[in-house]
Amino acid sequence: MQEHRNATQADIKELRNEFKSGMQEFRTAMQADMQEHRNATQADIRELRNEFKSDMQAMELRIMLRMGGLIVAGVGLIIALDKLV
Repeated sequence: MQEHRNATQADIKELRNEFKSGMQEFRTAMQADMQEHRNATQADIRELRNEFKSDMQAMELRIMLRMGGLIVAGVGLIIALDKLV
């Protein structure tokens, strides 16, 4: 009877050690996956930030060109009106 009890306890101890080992492997794999996703997310954020800056610069240029065109048209209109008067 004691022999069976000892064998059962040894089996339980072995299973416990296997479980702990498996959990450690799982934890390590999850940490690696999380770091990989974190790095990918940070790269995506940097890319979006750069695209946003580029889009803002392009928009600023378009606004400046339109404002310049309006100023030229306004000055031309003032000169034309001045010649009429």
